[in-house]
This record gives sequence, structure tokens and C-alpha cells, in this order.
Amino acid sequence: MTTTPGSPVLPSLTVRSRAGSFSLEKRSILLEQGGVRRRIPLEAVEEVLLESRRGPSVRVVLTAPGGASGTVYRVGCRNRASATAFVDATNRALPVRDADAPREDGAAQVVVLPQLAGKDRRTARDRLVIAAALSPVALYVAGLVVLIAHGDVFGVVFWLLGLKPLAFGLLLYGLSAKNLYDRWHLRRRGISVLATFDHDQGKNQIYSFVDAEGVTRFCEPDTAAEPVRAAPRQVAVLYDPRRVERVKAVLPLRTWVLRATGVAFGGTSLLVLGFFLVPYQLIELLSR
Repeated sequence: MTTTPGSPVLPSLTVRSRAGSFSLEKRSILLEQGGVRRRIPLEAVEEVLLESRRGPSVRVVLTAPGGASGTVYRVGCRNRASATAFVDATNRALPVRDADAPREDGAAQVVVLPQLAGKDRRTARDRLVIAAALSPVALYVAGLVVLIAHGDVFGVVFWLLGLKPLAFGLLLYGLSAKNLYDRWHLRRRGISVLATFDHDQGKNQIYSFVDAEGVTRFCEPDTAAEPVRAAPRQVAVLYDPRRVERVKAVLPLRTWVLRATGVAFGGTSLLVLGFFLVPYQLIELLSR
């Protein structure tokens, strides 16, 4: 038996993080995550839980037929009080169900909403990233203008030639730093699965795996990953349950050593040459 409260007025509560947000509206929960907006009716929700794994997060579990696992949506929240208030208010508004009452598939009741027309999707973080990316360009152009204004011909030539090694050196270190951060994050919060070879896409080998929610995902593992099994071809990977597109294959120690050596020698050499040809010329000119 299932009964529904007499349409109580829900508070305008929300929990949000960079990865998404939950908002209460009328008799539903509005979820915005991964660029997709979903409306989840409260009748499709089994329970709402507060988790405390390295910071508070709200987990919405949908109803599912007997023996099946309900679809789960999760959003982090830095403010524990806000997350607790959201969980308490939502659970109070859920329909009252008997424990043995049959359940429908709540995922079938979730509605994917169109994006809001004219909505500015640029967050403050996006604007900060754009500003950080444009700052080096502005400094480079300003330095070139100073050298030209002083009539330093060799300085201008070195300044132009030094852009390539400097850019490649910074790019190499930047990509390495991002890769290390992703792997560090996955070691802390990632879920380990076995990915099985699925198909070839041009020169790339695409693998598939089933995540913890039963959804089939696809990825392109690092070519240096050692196979766990030859037939079928499988490799060990880690994926982020909050950002499923973040997937990394487990690499052997020798690959780490070779890549670290390559970045240390190649990246450092490029940076030293680039810094000599670019900023050093301007520093020498201004110190005369």
C-alpha cells in the first residue's frame, strides 16, 4: 500500500557542487549534472541519503522492481547543514510505502529536460580558466612590443623563435601534471573494473565495461596497459563514479619510470631553451 502526503509545500532547498546540483521544486527533484537537466518525480524516489565520504554528498536512490537495484544519482555538497536539510525535507515529502509493496522502475519516470534557452553556461571557474589561458598570451605580446620599441633585433628574433620550445615544454609538463592529478584522484575515489576489448575505431582500440550502476561505458585505455587476460582481451581500469568520463588504465611500474624520465629530460630541456630565448631577453634588456 502506498499513500502520498496531501501536497505539502516544499522548501526551496538546493545542494550543489561543481559536478552538479539537486533542487526541490513542487513534487519533484531537479537534477543538473554533466550538462543534462532531469526532473525526478518524488513518486520515483525510494530514499534520499546523506553520505560522508571525504565530504558530505546527497544520494538519491530511485525505486526498482523486486530484486533489482535502483538507479542512483549523487551530488556532493561542501555545506553539511545544507545537505542535511535537503535530505530531511525530501524524505518527509516522499510517499509513504509499505516495505513489501511492489515498486515500479523509477528510472522510467525520470524526464530529461531541454536546456534553458539563452542560459549562460559559463561558470566563474570557466571564466577564471579563460583568463588564466589569455594572460600568458597578453604577456608574450607585451614583451614583444617592448623589444620592438627598443629596436632590439636579436631580442625580437629570439623572442619569436623561443615560443615553440617554451610552449611545448609547458604543454608537456601541463599534460603530465593533469594526468598525475587524475590518477591520484582515481586512486582515492575511483572504482576498479575490468574493461574488455569491444571494437576498433580507426587506429584506436575501444574497450567497454559495466559501471557500478549497471550502465555499459566505453573507454580507450592507455596503449601501455598490460592485459589482465588475453582472451577476451581485458585491462584493469579505474573510473570516477562522479565523472564517468574520467577513466585511466592501470600501468606497470616500468612505464611510469620511462615516462617520468622522458618528461624530466625532454620537458626540462625545452623549458630551459624557451626561457633563455623568451623572458631572458626581456630581462637582460630592461636591466641594462
